[in-house]
Amino acid sequence: MNRFIEKINFKKVAILYIIIVLLVGIGLMIFIGNKFQNKLKFIYNYYNISEKLEKDHYNIEEIKEQINNISDNSEDIVDVLILNKENQILYSSKNSELAKNKEFILNKKNNQTNKYFTIPDGDNIIFRLTTDKELIITTVLSNFETEIQKNYENEVFYEKNFNDKKLYLLSYAINNTTGEKIYFINEMHPVANGKTYIKIALATIMFFFMIYWILVALYIYQNALKSKLNPYLWGGLILLTNLAGVLIYIIYKQNNKTCFKCETVQSRNNVYCISCGTKLNETCKKCGTIINGKDKYCSKCGEKIE
Repeated sequence: MNRFIEKINFKKVAILYIIIVLLVGIGLMIFIGNKFQNKLKFIYNYYNISEKLEKDHYNIEEIKEQINNISDNSEDIVDVLILNKENQILYSSKNSELAKNKEFILNKKNNQTNKYFTIPDGDNIIFRLTTDKELIITTVLSNFETEIQKNYENEVFYEKNFNDKKLYLLSYAINNTTGEKIYFINEMHPVANGKTYIKIALATIMFFFMIYWILVALYIYQNALKSKLNPYLWGGLILLTNLAGVLIYIIYKQNNKTCFKCETVQSRNNVYCISCGTKLNETCKKCGTIINGKDKYCSKCGEKIE
């Protein structure tokens, strides 16, 4: 086993590993991006529209055009409403039943968690306020919609016909100067097999992380073997601690001396290598004390150093 590990060229292995990781990473990004394409586009456009509306000077016609694009390309969107500061409806992207009145008034439902709202003439519709972070999570994690539904049921299960009501997600953008608002009203349509796709991606990432972890341990094992150190001790330490163990190994080697000929690690006070006999340190010709190149006199006997 030791002979096999000694022959491994870890420089080539590292280059091959990096190439494979990059190719697999690009493949995963394309795969996930394709499966969640429409939802990712909605998130991008949602933030883009929000940023435009928050500016002091914004082009409402340009915003309407972008709203129409995401409404036409997203199966989740029930409607996107533009309201003035009096909550009067200025524009509806889908002219849904939600926009049949001139205004869109939201009322808190029973003051429960400040997340659920109703409208005066929509007794069978509940709006669940969704934060920006939750909006991203619902895009990536398909099981989050189920969690939202369950949380809602936990609060209204005791009501009559609670399961006849339609639950929509509501997110918004606002301009604090003009008071104009945009309401994004969505249904919850999880990506088919979305949870499985995420699991596959995470499993792939974990697999390559484990390969990296093992390769680092094998590299230190090989290096310790060449340095005449205990390879089992250092290899096992790296398996347990990874980068922390690598740092300890580097510090240990720096605090000792490595033979430039056979790479054996040993005490800095050795005059000759304990493995191959190569002279490692210069010594005083009179008393044999180790000296360095900058010494002019021996620190032990005072002999002048030529």
